[in-house]
Order: sequence, then structure tokens, then C-alpha cells
Amino acid sequence: MATESLPARPHPAVLQDALTRANWSARQLVKTVNPRLNAMGHPTVDITAGYKWLRGHVPRSAAVRDVVVVVLSEATGHRYTSTEMWGSAYPSAEATQPGETEELLGPLPLEAVLRTASAWTSGTVEPALVQSTTDEKLTAAVWDATRQAPARLLTGRRNGEVVAPEFVDMLFEQLAALRRLDDRTGGGPLSQRQARHALHDSLGLIHDGQYTAATGTRLLQCAAGAAQLAGLMSFDAGLAPASHRYQLLAIRIARAVGDTTTVSNALGMLAYQHAADGNPNLALRFAYAAVEHARGALPLVQARAWARLATAQAAAGNLDGFRRATDQSRRLIQNRHADDPPSLYYLTPQQINAESGQALVDLAAHIPGKRTLLLREAAALLSPIADQGPTTGFRRSGILHGIHLVRASIGARDPEATAHWITALADHVPHIQSIRCRTLLTAVRTRASNPLRTAGRTDALEAISKALSSA
Repeated sequence: MATESLPARPHPAVLQDALTRANWSARQLVKTVNPRLNAMGHPTVDITAGYKWLRGHVPRSAAVRDVVVVVLSEATGHRYTSTEMWGSAYPSAEATQPGETEELLGPLPLEAVLRTASAWTSGTVEPALVQSTTDEKLTAAVWDATRQAPARLLTGRRNGEVVAPEFVDMLFEQLAALRRLDDRTGGGPLSQRQARHALHDSLGLIHDGQYTAATGTRLLQCAAGAAQLAGLMSFDAGLAPASHRYQLLAIRIARAVGDTTTVSNALGMLAYQHAADGNPNLALRFAYAAVEHARGALPLVQARAWARLATAQAAAGNLDGFRRATDQSRRLIQNRHADDPPSLYYLTPQQINAESGQALVDLAAHIPGKRTLLLREAAALLSPIADQGPTTGFRRSGILHGIHLVRASIGARDPEATAHWITALADHVPHIQSIRCRTLLTAVRTRASNPLRTAGRTDALEAISKALSSA
């Protein structure tokens, strides 16, 4: 646990004012701070630490101090500084607290985008400290990104080290390995850092290497793919603002080289994230943009975009829209091509089933009159991946969809099914680093507590509690 010291000039009044503005208790503050510390790979703080801060104590850890400032700035809309919050002994480091759309608004030359990406991956910026922005500003930044001007052909520096095509092959192989690692473990701190390194390495070669125009294009495509993957990992780690920033970079770079697949995929990820975070209107906006940008692309790319639209429609409670988008995705996914994008290796009919199952659980909450039928359909779609995913290289996805299967079981008032799937998930929790999965699993454990105790299945609760406490 992090410890605190008492500074010469404490500023607890600023902290109290911020908590009042946010309508938070000291405990709520700590509950918000700890997931970010976890995502950074730092120790969490005791649940009572906030009360000590209100008495004038200051965290010894710079990470804790910075995260408190960032989360309260987000919650209140007032941009606090470390000096303001903790006193003059703790100078502000505002360069480590950028906004998610900062320097990514308006028409930009590719060189400016690459400079921003390089600074963002230089090691001086901590993704957990990125501040969220308004929906309007994010929408504007996405609009601008999807209209990024095409790049002139890059050939690098004349006196730089030669970047052979085979070397770029290796970079793409590393990116594929990182995607597989994410499938198995989720967005832990080490995986996030490795994805940032992959992006930084590609950018370094773009700036300093010597290469042909064809190799320059592939380097940009690799950088866009690494940015998109880093965004996915950040979201899995509970760092939505950082994830949005990575996706913006991915869209900008991909648009510059005409990489329709990455543009559409990044837009779809933004839609998925906002659907998961309870913002269906923004999810729909980004999902429709993904479908639009995928038009004319390979059928698999279009299938990915339509499936994201299905998820967004479900988040909005639109059953008919969900059915139409899902049917379109299923139709398109049957038309596979030899040159399908490697980044969509995971998109199979079984994956579409699992995503549809999750969406049906969400729809059941919106349409009480059809709840029983929708939950029954959801359980049938989710069971295969929840049962097999953890042992077939997709452990994180298996656990995630298993969580939604538990939600379906709770909604169907079936304590035996709830106990079965919670117990099954407990065996796999210690093997993943996905903060998102752990957060969702903690929430369903709380929801399942009373019905499982009533049914005499406290063994399931004990199993999942033990797994979560040791993870």
C-alpha cells in the first residue's frame, strides 16, 4: 500500500471542494483511483486513504498524486494541477496529463500527426493520466481524422539505415504476436507497454530509416495497426481516454495511406467502447461511420463494421436494428477471401454469435416483455465460447462472454446456471490481466450474491471471491 506524508502546506480544502463538485465521497475517490493505478502497474491504496488526504496528508507516490488530480479533473470539468491539489512542494507536470484529442483536431499534415504520435510514445507520457474530453470534441476529432489528407510517398532519410522489406515483415509478425498475447491475457501493464514500443519503433524507422516508397507505406500501415492495438489494450485496462487517443492516431495514419481496414476497424472499436460505457448515441454515430468507410472493402471488413453496428443498436435498445445489422454481418462473413486482413483473424461466425449473445443480454434489459426469450437466445449463443474460449487461445474473450452468460443466468433467475458459470470462470481469472474483465466480474458477483445465497450456492461465491482476490 502507498503511504502518505504531511506536507508543510497542505491543501485539503481544494480536495474537499473537488469531491463536493464531483458529488463523491472519499471512498468513491479511492475506488476510482485504484483501477488506474492497477493499469499503470502501481500498488493500489487503502480504501480509507481518501480520509487521510482530507486531513492534509499527501501520497508519497507521484503516480497516486497525479491520478487523483486527473480523475477529479474529469469528474468536475475543472482542470486541477498537482500544485493546486497538494501544495507548492509538488509542482505540476501538465505535460504528462494531455487531453485525448489534444493536437489531434483540425486538418493536419501527416508529419504533424507522426510527431504527435512519437511524443505520445516517447515514454514521458503515461496513458493512465490522459484526460477525457467532451463527446462533441471527440466527435469532431474523429471527423477530422477520417478526412486526413493522403500522404506523399515516403522514402525516408538518404543517410539513414536501410529498412529492408524483410525487416518490416518481422514488425508485422511481432504485431500479430502481440494480438495473440492480448487474446490470452488482456491489456496488462506489460502488454500495453509492448504495444507502445511497437508503435514507437515503427515511427522511429519512418523518421530515421532509408526505404523505398512501398516499404514506407507498409511502415505506416504497421504504425496504424500498432496504434489500434494499443487502443484496444488501453480500453481493456480501463483507460478509455487513452484508448480514444490511440484510435484517433490509428485513423489519422491509416487514412494517410488509404488503409480502409484499419480506419473502419478503429471506428468500430470506438463504437464498441461507447456502447460498453453506456453511451449508445455516440456508439451509433461511430458504428455508422465504420460501415460507411468499409463500403467497397473486402466482405470481412464490412462484416466487422456491421457487427459493431449491431452492438450499438442493442445498446440503444433497438431490436429490429440489431437483427438487421447482425443478419448483414452474418451474410458478409460467409464470403471469405485469401487476402483477408490478418488483423481480423479472430472474426468468425462463432465470434459473431458471441457478440450477438452479449447484445441480446443488453436488449433484454431494454425490452422486459421479451426478456425471457432474449435471454434464452443469448445463453445459447454465449455458451460455446464461454465453455471453449479459455482453452482455445481466446481466454480473455471466453471470460468476457462468460461474464455476460452469468448476466443472462441472473436475469433468467436460474441460480444453478449462475453458479455453474461463475465457478467455471473462477478457474481462469488468475490467468488474465484484463482489468475490464475483473471489474465486470466483480459487478456480477455482487448481483449474484443474494440469489446464490438463497439457493445455497455460497461455494460459487467463495470460488470467484478467492479467484479475484488472488488475481
